[in-house]
Amino acid sequence: MSGHKGSQMSAAGIIVVSAVLIAAVITSVFRSGEMLAALLDLLCTESACPAVGLAFAGWAIVGGPLLLAGLIILISAPSAAARYAMLACGGLAAVGFTIVYAGVDRLHGSYPDLVPLHVGNTAAMLALILAATISGGPAHSSWERPRYSSSARLPSAAMPLLAVGVCELLALAAVLLWVTAFR
Repeated sequence: MSGHKGSQMSAAGIIVVSAVLIAAVITSVFRSGEMLAALLDLLCTESACPAVGLAFAGWAIVGGPLLLAGLIILISAPSAAARYAMLACGGLAAVGFTIVYAGVDRLHGSYPDLVPLHVGNTAAMLALILAATISGGPAHSSWERPRYSSSARLPSAAMPLLAVGVCELLALAAVLLWVTAFR
């Protein structure tokens, strides 16, 4: 870790954040139908749900927080607050994924076609898996913000974050292309 005392995460802080994230995921399992219905009520009319809106929402529920987590570490100074924010983004993505997959079964038949929602959500998860596979691990063991040297090349510590961002954006483009071309 860094030598800055204010940039370290405390054990109590990690336990509290972990407990809140676990409680949020468990709550999302039990309340997923209601939460997903609220989202769909925003997107859908009485007669139809727009495929592009559903696909984007499905992707944004998981892909959006993951992009935000990558931006936090690339833009912010190394601090405990930034690290907690990144953990919260990861937890938000897990909650979103849970809401979509647990909620669709509870809403089966209530809304017309929810396939684009699933496709967008699955694309975001597959992009995360692909990025983790192709980027490997960070080049160092700390959560320090990647530092740029005098050369124009990206530091190897930024590569996993860059891979997640690129894969998420490619997944979004593929989902929107799929919806516009085949739906």
